[in-house]
Amino acid sequence: MHHRHQHSTTRAPVFGRISASGLAWSLCLGLFISVAFNTDANADAERIKLPNGDLYEGEVVDGVRTGQGVYTWSDGYRYEGQFANNRLQGEGTYYWPDGRKYVGEFSADKRQGEGRLEWPNGDIYIGDFFQDQMHGQGTFEWENGDRYTGTFSDGKRSGRGSFVWESGERYDGDFVGGILVGKGQFKWPDGREFAGQFKDGRKQGAGVFRWPNGNRYVGEFSDDVRDGLGVFYWRDGTIYRGQFAENRMHGYGVKQQPEGSMEVQLWNRGQLQLNRSLSAVPHCQLSLDGRPWMFQHERCTNGLAHGRGLAASLDGSEVIADAHFVLGHLVSGNRQPLVAPADPIEASADADQTSNSVSNDGGAR
Repeated sequence: MHHRHQHSTTRAPVFGRISASGLAWSLCLGLFISVAFNTDANADAERIKLPNGDLYEGEVVDGVRTGQGVYTWSDGYRYEGQFANNRLQGEGTYYWPDGRKYVGEFSADKRQGEGRLEWPNGDIYIGDFFQDQMHGQGTFEWENGDRYTGTFSDGKRSGRGSFVWESGERYDGDFVGGILVGKGQFKWPDGREFAGQFKDGRKQGAGVFRWPNGNRYVGEFSDDVRDGLGVFYWRDGTIYRGQFAENRMHGYGVKQQPEGSMEVQLWNRGQLQLNRSLSAVPHCQLSLDGRPWMFQHERCTNGLAHGRGLAASLDGSEVIADAHFVLGHLVSGNRQPLVAPADPIEASADADQTSNSVSNDGGAR
């Protein structure tokens, strides 16, 4: 699966420098006043140069920065906005020497509340901040056109969100640490859709994959491909239930034709190895757990399954690849389910195409 979602969203420094300069401010206030004039009864607008080279221009109340002001650090950082008790507090704009800019709310020298963070390359984040990090609800737009809207936690995409790539791909679902993890739906611009489980940005677990031609797969995925038990529905009503590996039929399965007839099949990485009609054999009757099974062997005795061979339930849900029966009793052999417990056993209702194998793109081979 093609994902371009590993974009850094944690490129903003904290404001730890504020408290350090605050000490110099407290020691030197009044000694480096260049210009001072009264703006009201309680606040003076002053221009103050600190010994470390920092410069403050703005309002001061009782010897502390309070009100509107501009603070410029000697190394190029700059803040314009509201102060309270010598701290960045309220609405303001913060500039980095490398061209980044934040416009929004501050609390106790931290970006906190709603704000807009811009990068010189064109990336933009608009949304909630907490303790200097993107945290809460927001939208991140990359300069290349990619866009994420949803929940952030500690500067990363975490929670529910929507990611739209400039290529037209779209994901709606869960994120953890910026990665697709949990439940979600992924859509491609050509009409393909996947809804199910993700892990580390890849399809993993149960899911449903649909093709624009009407075909669909319901079952297990591993490492981004069909792998495990699944059901493939062709648009003409043909159904295959069985084992998959690396996006291909692999192992045993049962194919059901639109009119209802079934065949038990064995596949090896998409290549058909065995195809046998699935129907009761009168001289080899077999019932397991109260359900009728098919077993075919020339040595069946007294009309009962007897000998070694392949057995399959007539409903197409199980097979026993190397079964050993004695007069209808299973002596050895492992029962293999062909349908995962959560997968539906139902026909797809539309279209006009029959196939004998599933290719990687869900079409006919």
